[in-house]
Amino acid sequence: MPVERDAEEYNMNHKRRGKAVIFSHDKYENESVHRDGAAVDVRVLTETYEALGFEVVVHENLEFTDIRNATTECKFRQGVLN
Repeated sequence: MPVERDAEEYNMNHKRRGKAVIFSHDKYENESVHRDGAAVDVRVLTETYEALGFEVVVHENLEFTDIRNATTECKFRQGVLN
């Protein structure tokens, strides 16, 4: 049951819903900046997506190129990139 690229809603009528990818950042270039609460956000989002039947993948504190590679891999696996 694929979902059309421009569909307004995600098809939730099948067992394997897919992956939910979470990018979490609590550390930044400026070492004095630390985002408290990032771990709580990841926990709550993970619990929510898992309850909806998604496989959750969490990436923490990735650099720009690593984020680009991760998103490109997701697009490739979904057939967006050929």
